Amino acid sequence: MAGKKPPSSDEKVFEHLKRLDDAQEKKKTSKADEELFELLSPKRNIDLRIEKMFQDLPEKFVVLLLEKVQEYAMISLRLMHFFSENGIPGIYISTNKPLSALMESLNAQKINYKNVFFVDAVTKTINAEIIEGANFVYIDSPKNLTDLSVAIDAGAQKIKAEKKFIIFDSLSTLLVYNKAGVVEKFTHSVAGKMRTWNAKGFFLMVENRQDETTKTIAQFCDETVEI
Repeated sequence: MAGKKPPSSDEKVFEHLKRLDDAQEKKKTSKADEELFELLSPKRNIDLRIEKMFQDLPEKFVVLLLEKVQEYAMISLRLMHFFSENGIPGIYISTNKPLSALMESLNAQKINYKNVFFVDAVTKTINAEIIEGANFVYIDSPKNLTDLSVAIDAGAQKIKAEKKFIIFDSLSTLLVYNKAGVVEKFTHSVAGKMRTWNAKGFFLMVENRQDETTKTIAQFCDETVEI
């Protein structure tokens, strides 16, 4: 019985080209899958919602940003990412997460914060690690609203740029340490300063539109946004 005829030179070339086409198609499919995964990822989804929010807002504003509990940590980071990518400096006030943990999260997502002034009102309360820095200020407790207000003023004096942001994270935590009426008066005061400084101001709060305190604070803001 005659043996199988060996492939001709043309057939070899054809097979080689077919293998290259298959490999290229797999590469395209893999890249498309990666792009789709990125679009469907929670981080990208939040980025798109933040971009849409800014499209609907004026140049300067004070916003009460209502967030779902499960997305809370990610939203504050992606908001910082937005300002970093757009070269806008600002002030970040944290009553929710110690600065050491916040820095770790920002570094993990490669978010530049060199032009941000941080006011930390939780580190000393829980005896967390204190990170030294010219743009870091620590308040003894979220109950000390006078010192907190002074620290925010100091941050505003350091930010000389015309465009700036102020993120207050969060009113929900502030309400754990202070009576609702006290937080309402404090928020009203800070909101007024945000307008005076022509800042893009955000008060972060866990979503609860039916809460009377939320309704009161919403009156001090230009917009209430659920994200």
